[in-house]
Amino acid sequence: MPRSAAARIFLKLNSQFSALNGAALLVAAGLIAPILIANPVNWAALGLRGLGLGLLVFALVLYLLSKNKFVSRSVVNEIVFLDALWVLGSVVLIAFFGDILTTNGITVVTIVAMVVAFFAISQFAAAAKIEKPVPEASVETRDGKLYATVKRSVRAPKEIVWDVMTDHPAYADVADNISKVEVLSGDGIGMMRRCYGPKGESWEETCDLFEPGHTYGFRIHTDADDYPYPFAELSGRWTVKEHSIGSEFDIEIVATLKGSAASKWLFATMAKPQFKAILIDLADAWADRMEREAK
Repeated sequence: MPRSAAARIFLKLNSQFSALNGAALLVAAGLIAPILIANPVNWAALGLRGLGLGLLVFALVLYLLSKNKFVSRSVVNEIVFLDALWVLGSVVLIAFFGDILTTNGITVVTIVAMVVAFFAISQFAAAAKIEKPVPEASVETRDGKLYATVKRSVRAPKEIVWDVMTDHPAYADVADNISKVEVLSGDGIGMMRRCYGPKGESWEETCDLFEPGHTYGFRIHTDADDYPYPFAELSGRWTVKEHSIGSEFDIEIVATLKGSAASKWLFATMAKPQFKAILIDLADAWADRMEREAK
């Protein structure tokens, strides 16, 4: 599992610091301008408000990244780069244009730059400890649909992997977003099961693809009146095949979102890291059980 906890802590602290400064500039730019700038021009307050708005957007991005436990090393280092640019810009401002700032302005710019430098260094050090997760997962949107996939090799024979993947009641033991699974009827094509979410919400699924020992698929009844999520269509395919170390399984989820184009884009953007984290956790939990049963 990736060791991203430290990086996410510093991202969150950075987010809070950026939000605090951004809100202050946005709300009180008129009061702050003469404190920072020796002879503020008419548009100085407007410029500070623009900077404040930019900081609030930056804070939101940092917050969302801090909630993603599979945030990558490269993404964290992109934030480090942006923080480093802020520090460099502050140095250039003080060194070459310091006469436009008041004494208090120079002090404030210096202190903020020092705090940002602390975040940059801390995030860089924490990013170095992030490990790429073993499962290969991706989430993308194409042709108005959301595609989420994960692939995982496992040291277990195909038979055991297949048995674990088709143990429907035990699915709730490995899926973080599922609390209980009931098989309602049937076996193979046409099998129906009911899944329960962490808050008691539930939905029905029907098996619409079944190749024993290799693949099975399901379609979720999103048209039901009590279906709790904003999907117009949702289906999945789970497959296992032989691999050099034993077996390899992969999962593909395809979803069509409800709502307007804007709401679909917003939900897809917010859901991508959550989908990815759920699939990675599921693949790792499944692999643990498969390898235990293979011993």
